[in-house]
Parts: sequence; structure tokens; C-alpha cells
Amino acid sequence: MSDENNNRFFTEEEYKPEDESFRDNKIYTYFGSKRGFSHRRHSRRKRRKRIMIAAVLLSIPLVLIAAVMILFFHYYNLMDIRSAEEMNVSYSDIEVTFTDAELAEIPIGEVILPDEETWSEKGVTNILLIGTDERTDYFNYKSRADSMMILSLNEDTNEVKLISLERGMLVQIPGRKPDILTHTFRYGGAELLIQTVETHFKVKIDNYVRINFSMFKKLIDELGGVDVVLSQKEADSLNAAKHYQSVKAGSNHLDGKTALGYSRLRDIDSDWRRIERQRKVIASIKTKMKGKSLLELSSVAENCLPYVQTDLSSGEFASLLIKMPDLVSGSFEDMTIPAKGTYHGLGNVDFSANSRILREFIYGKSS
Repeated sequence: MSDENNNRFFTEEEYKPEDESFRDNKIYTYFGSKRGFSHRRHSRRKRRKRIMIAAVLLSIPLVLIAAVMILFFHYYNLMDIRSAEEMNVSYSDIEVTFTDAELAEIPIGEVILPDEETWSEKGVTNILLIGTDERTDYFNYKSRADSMMILSLNEDTNEVKLISLERGMLVQIPGRKPDILTHTFRYGGAELLIQTVETHFKVKIDNYVRINFSMFKKLIDELGGVDVVLSQKEADSLNAAKHYQSVKAGSNHLDGKTALGYSRLRDIDSDWRRIERQRKVIASIKTKMKGKSLLELSSVAENCLPYVQTDLSSGEFASLLIKMPDLVSGSFEDMTIPAKGTYHGLGNVDFSANSRILREFIYGKSS
């Protein structure tokens, strides 16, 4: 008998043992009967099905991870990734000029730098937020830092702290004569601005994020507008400009263009009140973002990130995204530098006192 016949199973008709009692044998019943053949086929199908289910279940996490990575790098690559040092090279060959009105903003005074070490602490990230004054969608090298804030994120306590820096402070710009803080960006971009902030306030700046007027307006419009309470004077000033939406004293729902105009108001009072307005709009933006779904926030990111310039690495950006839900729901505090009682006009700021106040605010330590 061939090996083929030796190895195959026989049907009940093919195999007829002389001893009929052999049919009661369990081995014959299982391997020789039609039921046995059916059982084996069913077992093989079940085994294949289990293997397929296991393969599908194992592949789902891999597919999800791949999708998340693709989405993450898509969003990351939407931004203009540029180190502060790269920006400074671009500025080095540009002749810097200011208008008479801009030069008139420079106060007369004296700058005395604090004599102490620059402070940093593990678990605390300080990001310099720079709002430049381009009126175009793209960034250029002739802009000034119209708004500067330090965003301090504590990953251990989930505390978010926002420090507004008065743009008109007289500072000692490295390699330049004393000038106001807002002009620093035009001299040397983010690198020089970070160096100036660290020199005067002795806190480590880890990264920068730069936006311009176009991004500010687009972000607010993508969120569906922001709710802001206006004074009568603020409402009158916006209405007199005639190119914003019509507003009234009290609560208003502002579109991006009007919110930007509101954030830049200073002729009706002072730069200090202007900073307060900016913080009110930022607080309203935060509130709007908390009420958005992931799908809605994804759309906001898609349309706004192309208007962002930063030196955040992909790893830092990923870490920030992971922590964002906890940070958004955590505590929030803000303040303005220079602090009250630490200056006699913006030409005479006590930077030693302000550096101590800033350290206490960010790290809970004054020395």
C-alpha cells in the first residue's frame, strides 16, 4: 500500500472490518466516521478564525500608533520650524531703521542689570510668546515684537502662568545701546530677544513661539469668536475706527479682526491697560478651546499652525500635546512685569527687584 493510502483517512463505506464489533471502537468512530471528518474540518475552521481574530486585534494598536504618528508629524510640519540662532543669521545683514514716532517711544533713563545667576528648574518649561506686527500672512524681518509674554508650564503641578512684559521698558540690548524691549526683535529676532529677557529677568527661556496679526485673527475666527466685556470708552474707540464690527458697552462677541483691534487699543488710556486687554482675550480663547471637541480642535490646528513659527523640536511638541489636557484644566495665574512699585517710568526699572518677583511667581522661590 502506498504512503498516500497509509496516511489518508478512510470513509465508513471504504473501511468494512470483518469484526463488526470494531465499529464500537472510539478510534474508528472518531477517525473513520462521517462525523469525525466533519469535526476535523470544523476544528480547523475555528483555529483559523481564532488566528485571524488575534492578528486583527494585534494590528489595531499598530494601526492606531501609525495614524497618530502620521497626524502628529503632519501638524508639526505645518509650522515654520526655525531655531532662534537661524533667525539671528537672517537678521545680521539687515540695516535696522525706525521711524521718528518709534524712536520717540524710547524713554530717557538708566539700565542696571541684576547681578545673579539665571534660574531654571526641572519640570518647568518657559516659552516666550512673541506677537510680531506684520500685517501680512507671512513673517518678515522688519517687524517688531508688538506683544511679549512668558508662558510658564509646570508639568508636576499642572500650573499655567502667563507673564506679560511691558513692551516700552528701556533695556540694555546686547551689542547695542539702550533701547526699548519691543525694538529688540527687529535687531536680532528671537535669539536676541530671548537673550535680552534672560539678562534682565534671570529666568531661563526654553523655547519661543511666534505668531503675527494674521494668525491671531484666524485663531479667533476658527474658534467662532470670543466673548469680551467692553467699557464705553473701548466701544466708542472701536466704533470710531469704522473697520471693525459694531460693538457696545458691556458683553460683546468679537470676531478675529475686532478682537485684534481691541487687544491693541492704548491711545484711550495706556500700555498697561493694553496688556490687560490682551490677557482678557487670551482667557476667552482658553475658555473657547475647552469647549471644543477633538475634531473641532483638529480643524483649528490645521488652519492656524501654518501661521506659527517656533524652535520646538518634534519631541518637545509631542510632550506639550500630551500634557495639554491637564494644563488646560489646571490652575491659571497671570501678572505683568515690571511689577507695581519697581519702576519710576519705563526708563528706570528695578530689574533686580523684578527678577526676584518673577522667580517667586514662576518657581515659588525668591532666591
